[in-house]
Amino acid sequence: MWIFAFRLKRAGFRVELVGYDSINQNPDEILEEISTQIRECCANVSGQIHFVGHSLGGLMVRAYLQSNDVSNLGRVVLMGTPNQGTVAADYFRDTWLLKRLGPTAERLGTDENSFPRTLEGPYYTVGIIAGEFESDLIENVIPGKDDGLVPVKATKLEGMTDFIVLQSSHAMMRYDKEVARQTIEFLQNGRFDHETK
Repeated sequence: MWIFAFRLKRAGFRVELVGYDSINQNPDEILEEISTQIRECCANVSGQIHFVGHSLGGLMVRAYLQSNDVSNLGRVVLMGTPNQGTVAADYFRDTWLLKRLGPTAERLGTDENSFPRTLEGPYYTVGIIAGEFESDLIENVIPGKDDGLVPVKATKLEGMTDFIVLQSSHAMMRYDKEVARQTIEFLQNGRFDHETK
């Protein structure tokens, strides 16, 4: 996320990168780890604190905000986040691939007990960026428009403030200039720039 972070810094934001081990930890362990990092970096911040998460990171932002009161909470941007789970996890559920990706990946499906389905809806201002990417490799796995891993419709949340679809694959969203520009637009103004996308 360092290129993305650099673009936010250049726009005037102080940026703290929060990392976690998605391969070896379950969602509760990841939440504990990121909660510690957020306390250490942001406990004494007086200005607004915005949150931006890509993919699983977006789910962890939602989990953190569900479990913690942030009195100076600003805005939230979720990029390529499987808010409704992803059928890719359903498709590969009993394969060695998903098992190799760890206990959290195994809980990213679309069933009622999946990790995304355990999260409450937003009480905060949230903008969602979905990616759209043509790929023959995965088209038989994910029906409809998707970013190569997460269906566009699976990124949506009831109660979201704004929503935009950008031409980007799931992995490349972190490096995409337009994704960064739209994130900055939302953090500054509470909406995406739908006119010049």
